[in-house]
Amino acid sequence: MTLTVRFLRRLQAAFVWSLDSRQFRWVLLTDFAVFTFTGVYDFFLTGGELAFSSLIRITIGLINLVAWFDVRKYLSTMATPLAPWGFPSVIAGQASSIPMLLIPFWIEISGYLHDFLDIAVLALPAFLLFFAVTISLSAIIGHKGSLTVTWGVIAALVPFAGLLQFWYVTFYKTEHERPRVNTIVELDKVGQHPGDTLMRGTITLENVGTAEITVLEAVYTVTDHTVRSTDHILSRSDIHNALDEHRVTWDDESAYNSLLKVGRLIRRGGHLTPGQKIKISFVFDVRNHPQEKLRLTASLSLINNDGHFNKFKPCDPIPENTYECIQGELPQQSLMRHLLGDGPMARISFSDPTDSVHVPHLVTNFIALNWKGDPGKDPNQQVNALDPFRTSRGLTSSVEFRVAP
Repeated sequence: MTLTVRFLRRLQAAFVWSLDSRQFRWVLLTDFAVFTFTGVYDFFLTGGELAFSSLIRITIGLINLVAWFDVRKYLSTMATPLAPWGFPSVIAGQASSIPMLLIPFWIEISGYLHDFLDIAVLALPAFLLFFAVTISLSAIIGHKGSLTVTWGVIAALVPFAGLLQFWYVTFYKTEHERPRVNTIVELDKVGQHPGDTLMRGTITLENVGTAEITVLEAVYTVTDHTVRSTDHILSRSDIHNALDEHRVTWDDESAYNSLLKVGRLIRRGGHLTPGQKIKISFVFDVRNHPQEKLRLTASLSLINNDGHFNKFKPCDPIPENTYECIQGELPQQSLMRHLLGDGPMARISFSDPTDSVHVPHLVTNFIALNWKGDPGKDPNQQVNALDPFRTSRGLTSSVEFRVAP
């Protein structure tokens, strides 16, 4: 403990005592400019609950502006400069800025790509963080700075509010406000002709969660399967194969034949508000092949609403064995995430079956915008790793119907 105190005192003496208030006031002015600009920018960019974080940054910027005026007023009347930690407003402004200055580093560390631009962007936060930490430690260790009750409350509550907001959006919100959609799929026979059966498919979607949801993709498929009769009692090996942890099959005796019908349920980028319910119904004819069954499958790719997706475009390159592939950039969350967050992108593909077992299905991956296929790096990064403010979910529901011979 003694060695730690000695080290901090030497650090204090080396970097701060040689810097008087006349010089340090420009650091305060930089703090004001940085926090105010980023706060105002993000406030008009995002809104919602993230606007609270913007207001906190604007408040920190104003506290540092008040500190700048206090130092300026003191220097205009006193000939001897006072150490920066001698001003309660300076201590409050610097202590309040520490949590917010750590966030850009957290974004970069949890990101996927680290390039020269990221390092350049972090230079200014690193510069301001160094002085904020050193001034705060000087006020504690030097015992020469004293906070008034008002400035002490500000220095304690502003950083706490910032950390509370960060915890709520990053951890609590992503855990308790996941996309939740109740999906019901139905297949019914509505008529029959010689050799044909008239079918009706019905899909009901209801947002039963508390958050508005953006739909990246929502499709349905009707597939044709041939059924072979099971004419024996299941053996132990049959049960083991059916329950193998790496297999998810509806019926091991079924063979996928073809894709009969496919369509989109909701446009890409569409929204489902809490409590909203959508019901889609369609009819189609099928041939009455012996031992035939139909499977109606609804597949959804969802993400918590955080802006408008208006940049969907074909994937480049298009993955193999896919009918269609599109990708779109996730909307900006903040200026710092735009600069440091690697540009998270959603890539949605509708796969082409490669054999008689697999059926067409929807696949969603989240990748870094600037990923170029670097060796040893996996492009399929989960969206929460790239940007924890967002929460995604994929849903699949199916129902089968046996067509009479």
